[in-house]
Amino acid sequence: MANWTEIEFLRTLNQTFYDQVKTADQKAGYICTFLTILFAYSKDQGNVLLFLNQPASWSPAWLLSLVFAAAACFSIACTVLVILPRTRSGGSTLFWGAWNDPQAQGQRLSGEISDDFIKAEYVHNIKNLAHICQAKYRFVSLAFRGAAATILCYILIVLLTR
Repeated sequence: MANWTEIEFLRTLNQTFYDQVKTADQKAGYICTFLTILFAYSKDQGNVLLFLNQPASWSPAWLLSLVFAAAACFSIACTVLVILPRTRSGGSTLFWGAWNDPQAQGQRLSGEISDDFIKAEYVHNIKNLAHICQAKYRFVSLAFRGAAATILCYILIVLLTR
């Protein structure tokens, strides 16, 4: 039998990974918001997407505008991949997606619930949350890199077109 200290530790791990999933989604939202503001600002200050308004000049600024657009699109695609809901098959009773048949889950939880059952459910859910966190943070990291490249290109384009 598991003692309550073990179950509290598993509950803390579960909550920590859950919070990290939310944080990854928030970071993706910040990146998207920042890129939207950058596009709006650049539109007000003059078009940064030179390749759309000018014939192919192959100048550094023109090439950087292509890289700017590619980096921005890459970042946005990565943020979408972060935000998309992610689930794993065979969720524990702690995951709402596993409750396809609430009556069956209710019967499973009725009566005496052992500490071992609780511990196993937490461990299973923690494994699922860890997998989801790893996938989300992989894309968050790529989105940040893309956003950094976008900002760098923007600054260089502004400096080259002055």
